[in-house]
Amino acid sequence: MNQQEYAQTGGLTKFYSKVYGFVGLGVAISAVTAYLASTVFWYQVAPLLSNRIMFFGLWIAQLALVVNLSKNAVQEKGNSLVGYIGYSVLTGITLSVTLKLYTAESITAAFLTASVTFAVMAVVGVVIKKDLSAVGHALYSLVLGIIIASLLNFFILKSSPVEMFISYAMVLVFSGLVAYDNQKIKAIYYQAGVEPSNNIAIYCALSLYLDLINLFYAFLRIFGRD
Repeated sequence: MNQQEYAQTGGLTKFYSKVYGFVGLGVAISAVTAYLASTVFWYQVAPLLSNRIMFFGLWIAQLALVVNLSKNAVQEKGNSLVGYIGYSVLTGITLSVTLKLYTAESITAAFLTASVTFAVMAVVGVVIKKDLSAVGHALYSLVLGIIIASLLNFFILKSSPVEMFISYAMVLVFSGLVAYDNQKIKAIYYQAGVEPSNNIAIYCALSLYLDLINLFYAFLRIFGRD
């Protein structure tokens, strides 16, 4: 390994560390928010989230933040950290309601399984030589299908078997996206030529954060089905 390759490898490792630092920050903020919302502020939060329109509005706000963060990253403008923290807080609030529906055992099992799955697929994404771009694009198309199916089931079908099918589909899709998004981080770093900005790092972290959160939701429904 020559000096240039060594410098690139060291820079890539540093960039991965920055990205995963932001992932850890987002998860920590969501966890603390979920705990506070489900305990200290539960009587203030519950009436708001028990309203389907309010809950759907919160979901729309989260989607808008994701779009805004992605736009800021591409255009290199604004401070994405503020939006990322805001998104993590909103996720924690919605998560607080979900956690009330499951036992501590189911929550623990789901978190551990999601974490292990995430770690394994992250390693796969970093070390695999095959270009996962085509797979990643296909998986993102499937995410759109999952969102549509989830909305239909939430508002119209209200079917437990359909919900379980969606949960297993989410495990497969987001496991694949963990690998793809980790490989994409490497591609972004090498294409930049210099160390990417914080906005780009936060954009990458958001993708991984969403992968982990959705894996957790999927496993939570699977383990808590009884």
